[in-house]
Amino acid sequence: MGCAQITPLTGGKKDTEAPKLLKATPANASLNFASKTIELQFDEYITLKDVTNQFIITPQTKNFPDIEARGKKVIVKFDEALLPNTTYKLSFGNSIIDLRESNNLPNFEYVFSTGSTIDSLKLKGRVLNSTDLKPAAQILIGLYPETSEDSIVYKDKPLYLIRTDEQGQFSFGYLPDKSFRIAGIKDQNKNLVYDGSEEQIASPYKIVNPRDSGTIDMMLFKEAPYKSFIKKQVAGSEYGKAYVVYNKPQLSIKDVKAKGLVMYNQNKTRDTLNLYYRNTYDTLETFISYATEKIDTLYIRIPSQTLRSGRESNVKNQRYTFNSRIESTFPYFGMLAFNLNFPIEPGNISPEKILLIAKGDTSRAVAVPYKLVTDKTQGPVTSFTLQTELLPETNYTLSFLDSAFVDAPQRFNDSTGYKFRTTTPDDYAQLSLKLLFPKKENYLVTLQNEKGQTIDERIVELSLTSTAEKILDYKNLLPGKYFVRVVEDANKNGQFDTGDYFKHKQPEIIFINNSPIKLLAGWEIESEWLIN
Repeated sequence: MGCAQITPLTGGKKDTEAPKLLKATPANASLNFASKTIELQFDEYITLKDVTNQFIITPQTKNFPDIEARGKKVIVKFDEALLPNTTYKLSFGNSIIDLRESNNLPNFEYVFSTGSTIDSLKLKGRVLNSTDLKPAAQILIGLYPETSEDSIVYKDKPLYLIRTDEQGQFSFGYLPDKSFRIAGIKDQNKNLVYDGSEEQIASPYKIVNPRDSGTIDMMLFKEAPYKSFIKKQVAGSEYGKAYVVYNKPQLSIKDVKAKGLVMYNQNKTRDTLNLYYRNTYDTLETFISYATEKIDTLYIRIPSQTLRSGRESNVKNQRYTFNSRIESTFPYFGMLAFNLNFPIEPGNISPEKILLIAKGDTSRAVAVPYKLVTDKTQGPVTSFTLQTELLPETNYTLSFLDSAFVDAPQRFNDSTGYKFRTTTPDDYAQLSLKLLFPKKENYLVTLQNEKGQTIDERIVELSLTSTAEKILDYKNLLPGKYFVRVVEDANKNGQFDTGDYFKHKQPEIIFINNSPIKLLAGWEIESEWLIN
C-alpha cells in the first residue's frame, strides 16, 4: 500500500585506521642483507606523500633510493653498493598513507644489517634556542665521522641524521659503537648541509659516543655574518630620503659624501644608513668611507614618482611632519619627544610657535614653560624634546603652529596639535628586584612584559670584592606580568654575543625567569630570583 523510505547509501563506516604492514621482503631486521630491492606489502591500497622530505635513511647513501607506491606495496630500490657490516634504518616519517581516506602510518621504520648483527646503541639530546631557551623543533641533527674537520657541515651530508620533535628532543637508534662529531642545523633549504649565517647551527664542539654520552644539550644560534656587504640601496617614496641597508651592523663608517647631502645617520641597530638630500635629481651618487680605508661608491636611482615630487618642491613647498608616541593618555613622568621626517637646523625652529597649555579639572588653562632640546647643538637634527615637568591627572594641549619649523624655501610644517591627559602615580606599580647571580661577572638584565617587549635594560657589574647580590629598583611600571632575562656578558661589551662555529665559541649564557612577576597598580612589590 506504500513505498519504502528512500535514503542515500552511506557506503559503510568511514575508514579511520592507518595501513598495516602484512609482509616485508626481505623481512624487517634482516641480517646479512644483500638485496637491491625492498618490498613492503600493506593491507590496503596506499600512496606516498612528501616522501622526499619525510624519508630518511641512516647512514646516508650517496644517492637517494628510488621509492614508489605500487598498489598495496611500497618498493625501495638501491642503485649503489651498501657499506659492509653496517646497520641501516629507513625512516618513512608520515609519508605512507592509504589511498581512500589519507590515513597515515606514523613514524614507520624498516631496519636491516649488511653484517651479522643489528647495532643497538642509542644517542639522545635536546636543542634549545639560545636567545629565549625555548625548544627548537625540526632541527636537523647530524652525526659525522670522528676524524672529520669543522668544514664538513658545509660540504657533506651527515652519516646519521634525525630531526628534533616539538620539545626540541632527538633520539638516535641502531647506532654502532663508534665516536662521532655532532651538529644541529636549522636546514631551511633542506639540502642537509650548513649554509653559513643564513641558517642557524648548534654544536657542542665535542666528540660523542652513544655508549657513554648520556643526554646532550645543544644551543641553537645564528652566527654573525663574516663578510659585510650592502643588501639594498633605495630612495624612499618621500623625496629627499634614501636608505642603504647592510647585512650586519656597521661600526666603522667614517664619512658619507653625496651631491646635495644634508645629513646622514644610522638606525638603532646600525645596519641601515639613512641619507637626507635636496636639489638632487635622477641619481644620488654616494661615497661611503670606512675606518678600514675601504670606499663604497653607490648610484642610488631616484624613482620617477619621488623625482616628480622633488622637482615640484621648487614651486610647492614640502612639509615637515612629526612622529611621536603621544597618545590620549600619557604618563605624567613621560618625555615629550618627537622625530622629524627631514632634518632641520636648530636655528630654524621657532619656539614661540610651539604652545603647551595645561588645564586641571577645576583650574583654568595656563601656558606651561618648557625647554626645547635637540639631539645635537650644531648641524641639522631630526629629533627634539620639550623638557618640562608634567602634572599628574591634568589635561594638556600641545600645538605646533604653522611654520614653527621652516627650512626656507622648501619645507615647513602645517599646524599640528596633540591633546592628552596625564596619569597618576597610583596607576603604576613599583618593583624592587633582588638578584642573586651565579658568579661575579658583568651581566645584562632585561625586564620584559608578557608580550615580550623590553621595558628596561641595564648593565650590572660585579667586581671580585663585591657580593654576588644586587637589588634593582623599577619605578612606574604598568600593572601586568613581567619576566626577567639575564645575559652573562663575559666580554663586557654591553650586548649579547652569539656563537661562532669555526672559533668553537658558544653564544653567551642566558638565564630566563619563567615565573612571572605580577604587578598591581598602586603596589610596591619585592621579588627575589636565585639565578642558576
